[in-house]
Amino acid sequence: MKSPLWMVLVVTSVYLGFGAGTVSADEPPKAPPVSEFAPAANLVTQVEYYLDRLDKAVASKDDYNDLADRIPKDSSTMAVIALALALHDTDNEYRQAAPGMLEAAEKLSDANDYETAKAGVEALQKAAKANPGDATKIEWKKVASLKELMLAVPGINTNLKRNVKLRRPKSDGPKAAGHAAVLAAIAEASLYHSADTDKPELAKEWFKYCVQMREGATQVNAAANKGDKEAAMAGMKNLAQSCDDCHEVFHREALEKEDAR
Repeated sequence: MKSPLWMVLVVTSVYLGFGAGTVSADEPPKAPPVSEFAPAANLVTQVEYYLDRLDKAVASKDDYNDLADRIPKDSSTMAVIALALALHDTDNEYRQAAPGMLEAAEKLSDANDYETAKAGVEALQKAAKANPGDATKIEWKKVASLKELMLAVPGINTNLKRNVKLRRPKSDGPKAAGHAAVLAAIAEASLYHSADTDKPELAKEWFKYCVQMREGATQVNAAANKGDKEAAMAGMKNLAQSCDDCHEVFHREALEKEDAR
């Protein structure tokens, strides 16, 4: 049985040893233009989506207590989205705000109490409305936490699977395209975290699976934007395959466990 998509690169510290700290001499492959895997329009809708999720998570102390684990995952995801929009080859409304958004999102990911999280969300909201940054100084690099990015993938995939069947094409298509664009951006950003795995000596393998995930997500994104359900489902299969291939190298036990079910 194939591993579900949410397992794609979803590797916890148990078996990838986040924070291993060994620096690999290998460099990630050169990033393609962002428009080739994550259209700006799709990423812009996701900024609004994640700002709303974060706002709800700190609406009150009770909400924070219920949704505290959302903060590091969503803020790490926002950091990647901001990075992608800053580097985007298509003009977008967040390009100038993106550097400040990136900084605020990374700071928010470290929040460990309600007051700090509340202030962090407000700072991120403020940064998204400002245009003080210089996006020309931004480059693809390691941002946020690999662990939190990988923990965010299951929720993103759940939403993607809900929308990718395109039962309501006019509404489901844009939603699926947005989630797929975020997965593609996370895959690209993950390239720069090879030293954070338990096998930094296999950096080239890590790069291969990140690219494989990015390409699968790109396929889903393009199909969803066109309303092509068949092509979107084919892309989902390719994303799932990237999970199996990654686990073959980085966590064989998980693959065997899935096959036994």
